Amino acid sequence: MMGRTPFPPIGELPYLLTLPACGFYWFRLAADVEVPSWHEEHLPSEERPVLVLFDGWTSFFRDRVVPWRIRMAEKLRAQFETETLPRYIATQRWYAAKGQPIKRAALSDWALWGPDQSPWLMAMLQVEAASGESGYFLPMALAWGDGDEEHVRALAAATLARVRQQSQVGVLADAFADESFCRAVVQAIGTGRDVACAHGKLRFTPTKVYAGLAGDAVATLPITRPKFQSSNTVVMLGTRLFLKGYRRVRAGVNPEFEVGRFLTEVAHFANCVPVAGAIDYVAADGTPTSLALLQGHVANQGDGWSTTLDYLERFLESQLAAAAEPLADVHGAYLSLVQTLGTRTAELHKALALRTGDAAFDPEPLEPGDLAAWKQRVHDDALATLTLLEEHRDRFPAPALENARTLLDERKRLRARIDACNMPAGPCLKTRYHGDYHLGQVLVNNNDFVIIDFEGEPGRPLAERRIKHSSLRDVAGMLRSFDYAHWSAVLRDTYTDADRARLAPLARSWQRETRETFLRAYDETARDGGLYGSFAEVQGLIELFELEKALYELRYEVGNRPAWINLPLQGVLALCGLAPDAGTDNATDSRGG
Repeated sequence: MMGRTPFPPIGELPYLLTLPACGFYWFRLAADVEVPSWHEEHLPSEERPVLVLFDGWTSFFRDRVVPWRIRMAEKLRAQFETETLPRYIATQRWYAAKGQPIKRAALSDWALWGPDQSPWLMAMLQVEAASGESGYFLPMALAWGDGDEEHVRALAAATLARVRQQSQVGVLADAFADESFCRAVVQAIGTGRDVACAHGKLRFTPTKVYAGLAGDAVATLPITRPKFQSSNTVVMLGTRLFLKGYRRVRAGVNPEFEVGRFLTEVAHFANCVPVAGAIDYVAADGTPTSLALLQGHVANQGDGWSTTLDYLERFLESQLAAAAEPLADVHGAYLSLVQTLGTRTAELHKALALRTGDAAFDPEPLEPGDLAAWKQRVHDDALATLTLLEEHRDRFPAPALENARTLLDERKRLRARIDACNMPAGPCLKTRYHGDYHLGQVLVNNNDFVIIDFEGEPGRPLAERRIKHSSLRDVAGMLRSFDYAHWSAVLRDTYTDADRARLAPLARSWQRETRETFLRAYDETARDGGLYGSFAEVQGLIELFELEKALYELRYEVGNRPAWINLPLQGVLALCGLAPDAGTDNATDSRGG
């Protein structure tokens, strides 16, 4: 309860805990929360399906076997695509269509790559579920028990199936769990080679900084994996490299590699994670699909969200115990950090506004038609959000229900708030920008920040994420993240209503000071970069983008965490000039949308 630390789910077996002398744990038992991000269900190896092979990987491909084995290959391939792959993928955290059964996971293209005696299957999959078809990347490894039992054990948690070939037995597993595969991928990126697939090709691409980041000892770097995996798979090689494998893949240029490479090779922006290279699948028509990204490893003390929430919760706890009012400069050290964040954000935007002759990055002037299109999109978002609220409001806890009713009743004010944004009098630029900027996207490094994850907003198509826009959308995203932190700290489970009544004004004061400090530092650095004329003239744009972000957050919470919807609801109401009801909801953790 106090530390907000998740424990493993309770099952049918005894739940074993070791306590220190005179110690105790205080738990909140909950069935309405997400499973911790580090927890994955693994079937015991004896429950894995069995695949009978006759010629290693070739057994799956009818055009690679002798004629009298074609029928065997077809039957094995059907079992693999309709039983083995769906069963495994459906249990993985990176499977996007949570809860939807998989009808088939078809091999759309593939390559055998690696050592001749033990290659890996680089599989591009089309996964068919109720919501439609989606592309996934799943490299796979075969490990045989004879003389390689240690390798088999290492792959146990990532095993898709047990395999048998004549007298040999082994496992078929996710290759990202294979240390030799991870090292081979990093080394292949450095060579810049292409590998032929059945239809397209794999393209390994290094950047100019690959050699400096990778060094000459990739083969001996220790492999570690963070406890917290999400929609991507992350592998760290020593303290030098960070390999991110994309699982849910989409055709098109990946902005994370594109923007990261520009900042690394062209802009030489020091406060982002340097990009060392990437792997793409290139279809026969030349369309790329990103499969993996290699970056330099950056030492850090955690992300901006955890740092902020830890600070704010300590401050509020201290105020509950204090008899006197807090000093005026109580947040001095934290605000110094926020000032640095504002400066680095502006430096990022100036770097992305460099004119280099690259049409994908050169800035463009903001036109009245652009603003009209942006306002229309926010109007569309508002309509979609209000429709969602009407459909689901019976599920909302009080006082979120009251806030939802207020917003639905005041929809005219919401529309008027969107229409109130006017074209700035001075010149403004459209540039590439981060696209999903919040406190969880910055790492704290010795009282400085390193900016990460340039993928853009995950729910948008890749082509849309690459469109130039006002960099002030990033500014608005960070302001919304401060607001999420403010409410997350106040609405902790351990506070009583009386506590919240006392702490809410202090948290609002913190948010106001943090917001002002961030904006002031941003403008001091950005004002000479040509991004906008006067900062006062673009306040309407910032508020429009804040509203857009808050509406997005609200739709996300309705669809994923209904118990948390009061956080973005309060934000939308406040941006519309309506006083929200804070209430006593249990929303206590997020990354600010």
